Amino acid sequence: RRAHRIPIRAREAAFDWTGLDSIDRRERRRGSRPARSPRAMVRRGRTGVARAALGAACAVVAVAMTAATAEARIATYEVSKDDRSLILLREPFGFAVGGTMEIALKEPRVYLPEHAPPLDKTKLGFFITEAKDEGALDAALEDGACVLDVDFVDQAFTFADMDAQLKKGEREVSSYEFMKEIKVPGDYMLFFASCAPHTVVSFEITTTFANKDARGRNDYLGAGEKSLPSVYYLFFLLDTCAAVAWAFILGRANGQRGVRKIHWLMLALVCFKTLSVLAQAGRYHITRLTGSSRGWTAAYYVFTVCRSMLMFSVIALVGMGWSFLKPFLHQREKNLLMAVIPLQVLANIAAVVIGEEGPADQGWFAWQNMFIVIDIMCCCAVLVPIVWSIKHLRDTSDSSEKKARNLEKLLLFRHFYVMTVAYIYFTRIIVYLLKSTVEYELRWTAAFFNELATLAYYVATGYMFRPEEENMYFSLKHDEDEDGVEMSDRARWGDAV
Repeated sequence: RRAHRIPIRAREAAFDWTGLDSIDRRERRRGSRPARSPRAMVRRGRTGVARAALGAACAVVAVAMTAATAEARIATYEVSKDDRSLILLREPFGFAVGGTMEIALKEPRVYLPEHAPPLDKTKLGFFITEAKDEGALDAALEDGACVLDVDFVDQAFTFADMDAQLKKGEREVSSYEFMKEIKVPGDYMLFFASCAPHTVVSFEITTTFANKDARGRNDYLGAGEKSLPSVYYLFFLLDTCAAVAWAFILGRANGQRGVRKIHWLMLALVCFKTLSVLAQAGRYHITRLTGSSRGWTAAYYVFTVCRSMLMFSVIALVGMGWSFLKPFLHQREKNLLMAVIPLQVLANIAAVVIGEEGPADQGWFAWQNMFIVIDIMCCCAVLVPIVWSIKHLRDTSDSSEKKARNLEKLLLFRHFYVMTVAYIYFTRIIVYLLKSTVEYELRWTAAFFNELATLAYYVATGYMFRPEEENMYFSLKHDEDEDGVEMSDRARWGDAV
């Protein structure tokens, strides 16, 4: 796809110099202020992180609510004065025998430079090809061949075919419709190709891809997506059971020493995870019937934004030992959270743009690459506090008794670290490879294993950090309090320095 990848243009941003003045004034006044108590610093840190999380969630939700629904199977794109030689219009769609592909083109226009020779309109057109032939397509482009003439593509129509349907007295084509019934099942993509150099085109295109169900009605899901509604409904039930079980455990243990604030954050995470899976199930179900997910897409983005931000925050807070090893966060841990939250904002905005703009947009591939990079950065960032906690437990050995207790906690933190790395590796790499290598009819298995791994990770984390008196994490109250006082003193002296 190198031929149609164009990076997003850089945008200049004005710098706010008044912010520097306010910072300087605060620094000058800081010398006359009394030192804050550790409890005040804790409250201030919590408020700052909470405000950042709330503002970030509101920003992404606003983007999701205002986004158009371009991810539907009935999709409309507008190409305006585009000079790309190859434009991907529809991503791979699994067609069965009898499936239909409908294309409606409006206001096609071609712009040529001055003193240009007459245009050969057979060099501009639309074609479909299977996803497995994408490598051969890239090779043909590198060799300088016109992709409309290669033998492994199925040419739909050209601009010359549209001119052949001009009525008497008409000079330009205002609309054109094309319909094709699939005879050979496959995973097909739709492209526009321009083999005429220095040519700029504009058009509005509406594509409708559909298969047929047993009753002969349109089924707007691809062959590899038909099982997705059932998969997501299944995991909605399983996630609901997990949320009810966790709420029951917290309710039974409420008021005891084992229940911490992090447990309630875990409950909120499981609830938003359940709602996001339900929205995803409804989204695919409605798309299957109507070709568009309507309001389910907005609900899915809202719940997914909250779920993803909570998930990374909970993993980071658990790794920091907040609420069970210490009742506060160090300054470096606050800074890490303040870095992860904006990264999650960018990642979710990129996900919305990827889902709603469509591949015909010039910046679509840049947003896709940015989402991958930011997601990897967030995954690496949440591993850092776990390493910090492991290092702290390894270095804390004031007495033989305390050393033995910290060794038990150290082993558990190592288990949590290994489990988190395995979860990230499986959901980010193995699932992607599975989706890319299996036959298109089995593409739904990637979503199944991704949801299964996520549910298993949530259950295992909940079991490790369950609110029980005999839990190794919470069994040593005095040891935790001593560690908390020691860490508080270190944090206060670190801030003073």
